[in-house]
Amino acid sequence: MGSTRIHRSLNRWRAGAADAERLGMSIQHASRRGHDAARALPRDFARYLVAAVAAKWGFNIAKVAIPLVAITSLGAGPGAAGSLAAAGTAPFLLLGLPAGAWLDRVARRPVMIAMDLARFVLIGSIPIAAAASALTMTQLWAVVFLNGVATVFFDVAMQSHLPDLVGGGDGRRLVAANGRLGIVDQMALIGGPALAGWLVGLSTAAAVLVATALGYLWSALWIRRIERPEPRRVDVVRRSLAAEVREGLSFVRRSHTLRAIAVAGALVNFATAGTVAMLPLLLVQELHWSESQLGLFLGAGGTGGLLGAFCGQRLSRLLGAGRSVLAIGLAIAPVSLVLPLVGQPVPGLVAALAWALVIFKVGFDSVVLMSFRQHVTPSRLLGRVNGTLRVMFSGALTLGAAMAAIVGDYAGPRAATWVACVALALVWVPILRSPMRRQTLDAS
Repeated sequence: MGSTRIHRSLNRWRAGAADAERLGMSIQHASRRGHDAARALPRDFARYLVAAVAAKWGFNIAKVAIPLVAITSLGAGPGAAGSLAAAGTAPFLLLGLPAGAWLDRVARRPVMIAMDLARFVLIGSIPIAAAASALTMTQLWAVVFLNGVATVFFDVAMQSHLPDLVGGGDGRRLVAANGRLGIVDQMALIGGPALAGWLVGLSTAAAVLVATALGYLWSALWIRRIERPEPRRVDVVRRSLAAEVREGLSFVRRSHTLRAIAVAGALVNFATAGTVAMLPLLLVQELHWSESQLGLFLGAGGTGGLLGAFCGQRLSRLLGAGRSVLAIGLAIAPVSLVLPLVGQPVPGLVAALAWALVIFKVGFDSVVLMSFRQHVTPSRLLGRVNGTLRVMFSGALTLGAAMAAIVGDYAGPRAATWVACVALALVWVPILRSPMRRQTLDAS
């Protein structure tokens, strides 16, 4: 009898060891495939990435430097500064759909170069006018709006061009490429405003914009160095722009995967916009934190976003792309419900960790969900799909900020944070209800 138990135990141990070995081999194989995909990225992608670094950092530096020019050089008050922010975001809502439709008709790389050169001229006009004592708020409003227009066309073209550059049929390559772009995005989001503030402290806001303008010129030069020819759009059927916009909207609506990405992304943007708007009021005014403590809290989120982008490729190949999105959502999104409890009873350090985890998910999603939408969308529709989702996500940011303002005024910042975080805690639901949870990003 004792011998039988020993044999059974040995058999169970052998079975467990075999399972562990198979798991280890599958992880090793997945890791090898991921590294192979990264090594297979073409040399032109390195040029594309250098251009992205210059453009993303320039955009995030300008977001801080231009309002500082208005405040320090022109004595702008809160209303004027707020109107500059509105002028910069309006093009994303107004032009995302027609920009995407138009970019599906034309070669995308020349548009990227033209938009970089336009931003070089626009941003460069500010320090020139400041040096000549001719700068006005009217010029700043015009520059910010037109710079936003150029950024809409540049961003949609850049997102739509990537699959042509690295091979959109191979999802692993897309994840590898988007992983690197996600790291660039997160570093620019974290470091751009901080670098802008530091540089302004050393010189002037107008002088900092000289470097920003040159960054756009640098981006254009690197895009021009890309050698791989763009595929000819032989399947383009010329119709009215409105008809092509409707086709893009219909494609997103009919695709279960894209519809889930759209709803999940809109929920995240709505929630993060509302939370970020309320955190200074909640932490500084209500809990009497210092500005430096607020900065450390928000910095924890930036670090989480960077780690999320860094881990996107690794987690998607270990768990499977669709399963990883669902698993991260289920594991992390509900953690956001800790944030409205900060100070009563949740300690600030725990809340900062929760915020870091929430933004970890944002960084992770920026890599994997972008790869999904590029993988499932035909090249001829990529501009329209990216433009459609850009409008939806920008609209969600606006709604989140508006919700925070309305609920915060009537019920206080903690109540507004609750509304935002409940929305964020449910972000996994669209993924669970879609076939994406079973999908992979293997080569097709």
